[in-house]
Amino acid sequence: MITVSVRLQSVTLKRPEFDLKTGLFRSPLLPWTPVAIDSSAVLEFIREEAPEDGREVVAWMHVAASDNSVFDAMAQEYNRLGSELLSASGDAYIPGVRCGNLRAVSVTGSVVREQGYGEVETPRGRFRVPVGGKATFASGDILAWAAMPLCDLIQWVLTLLQWRDLASAPVSERVRFASSGGRVAPNFFHIPQTMAPIRTLRIGLTSDKWQTVTIRGRGVKGSYERVLFEDSFEIDAGESEVVYNVIGFPFVPAFTLELQPSDNTQTVLDYIDILPPV
Repeated sequence: MITVSVRLQSVTLKRPEFDLKTGLFRSPLLPWTPVAIDSSAVLEFIREEAPEDGREVVAWMHVAASDNSVFDAMAQEYNRLGSELLSASGDAYIPGVRCGNLRAVSVTGSVVREQGYGEVETPRGRFRVPVGGKATFASGDILAWAAMPLCDLIQWVLTLLQWRDLASAPVSERVRFASSGGRVAPNFFHIPQTMAPIRTLRIGLTSDKWQTVTIRGRGVKGSYERVLFEDSFEIDAGESEVVYNVIGFPFVPAFTLELQPSDNTQTVLDYIDILPPV
């Protein structure tokens, strides 16, 4: 039986300055919106571009559009790594929200408020997203994340992500951890198997402030719900490098690396290097 554990080797602040735009994409869906990590930075821009008139343009559209802007751009950054991340945001009641083989359960906002959560249907069952909150779902071959930035009496905005095909380490292109009004999404990467008993991960992260980042090792596709290890580390504002040793017996199997920054932060993955190399 293979056993896996993890040990933090070092956290190094490489420089205190931070750049949260270089190498990041504009949204192809909304190319006139600015590059941003959190949707709140786009919201006022969208309101000015398309003012609410109570008829054709209403408040929930602004919220959904700002989420679409940052999460669509995040998906494009991730997908240039040879992978497939899908995103969608909209009114979960009417016209509804679908992302890959995920879909929002269509009920009114008043029902969602009364029960305290909205639901997302997946091929592996439903998961709940708390009002004003977020949720990660990992089961079998489904990796998903959802946030609910708005819930009115009729309409409620749901933002969905689905990782259909994971990017594999090493990673040398920047990918943002987009956020919906401060609700930061995780990101997932495939770490290949090595027959060595130790796999070293060098992870570069840029953050706008001090924060705690959670790291997990999950099973590969088909067993995403399996958690092999979990830890957390602290980084300062600026560019940091985090080094972890993943220890396996008799060897380190392939696994899924999950990185989850703290809410209300702006964070970019700069790189993931692995030793021994692939």
